[in-house]
Amino acid sequence: MAIIVYSLGNQIPMPLVKMTVEYQTMIRHYHMSMLSILTGANLPDLSLFSLGFSPYMAAMMIIQLLVMMKWSIVEEISQRQLMYLQNLLSLLFALIEAAIIANGFSLAAGSDHLLKVLMIIVTLTAGAMFVQWLGNVTTIYGIGGMVVLIVGNMLHSNMNRLVLPCRQLLKMKNGIWLLAALIIGSLLIAWLTIIFHAAHYETKQIQISLPSQIEPAVFPIGFNLGTMMTFMLGMSFLVIPSLVASLFKMPAFWNSPKFQIGFAIVMTFLIDYFFAFVMLSPRQIAKGMRHSGNYLLGVEIGKPTRRFIRRRLSLFNFFSALVLGLLVGLQVAGSLLAPKIWQPLYALPISIVMMVLFMESLVEILNELTIPKRYQKLKEGILKSV
Repeated sequence: MAIIVYSLGNQIPMPLVKMTVEYQTMIRHYHMSMLSILTGANLPDLSLFSLGFSPYMAAMMIIQLLVMMKWSIVEEISQRQLMYLQNLLSLLFALIEAAIIANGFSLAAGSDHLLKVLMIIVTLTAGAMFVQWLGNVTTIYGIGGMVVLIVGNMLHSNMNRLVLPCRQLLKMKNGIWLLAALIIGSLLIAWLTIIFHAAHYETKQIQISLPSQIEPAVFPIGFNLGTMMTFMLGMSFLVIPSLVASLFKMPAFWNSPKFQIGFAIVMTFLIDYFFAFVMLSPRQIAKGMRHSGNYLLGVEIGKPTRRFIRRRLSLFNFFSALVLGLLVGLQVAGSLLAPKIWQPLYALPISIVMMVLFMESLVEILNELTIPKRYQKLKEGILKSV
């Protein structure tokens, strides 16, 4: 039901809007179109739900950053107060995004310009908050919450974008084989994404609270390729040059392909590399082990543990951040330099990576739902043995 409501809302056009050349130029940029797909937005068509989940995701990432950085203000408030703060941030970001879209690109024309701008801002903001409420309702009464709605939006967007390139491939000589290669390549990317997501460097961890005859626990250090929070934040930053250049008439250098491609690669690499150390802090892990008495097998407690984790994390995450940066850079280059008809094919690899990661999160949710059933079988087995 949520998917149906969300799909219908995306088909309702925004009233009082007059498309401008500036807005159409901005929306054709790779960063904006990709961010639109990833956040469940519908910016090209400007519908009732055009902002999608982008305000909520921005607020959620800020709250998660504050929690991970362990600021005293955040640690002192309750979970309910934290949710109120996140909702207020979502509302603030929705108002800012709606104001930029409505006023920054002159979408309202006529004598009552200010009234139309105000109505567009209110409508876009209300649509964004309704989408957030719809996702929360799906989280409580359904499966997957907002992930289901984003997956549905990504499937719909990618299917529409790929129809024309696939038709052109079929018209070419050996088009069937080219289309088959595209399908096989897409499956290979999905397979590699699953492998990267599951790959870990395992170190044995001794927990002194457990009996010595029990096998040591495993302390995993994994690749950070395609982490959802990292990628969402990265795509948000990639929008900045195009948005600033469009709004403030910056020099042509800002819109040059070389700058856009270089900025995409560098920012994706730095953000992915940085978040690995935020999400798996060597200092905090080493400090926790020192207080608990646990230790990594063959590694001294304290600074040696911190150095061990930092070196392994630096090594593995360097390659994962580099791969992700090159993938994004390649597709930005294709979107800027390739003919328009072939641009969706350049965006396909990253779309597949995101789809696989979203689907894996759904699989994890479904697995969690089966836990009570598994425990019930275990309980029945114990009762029978007794």
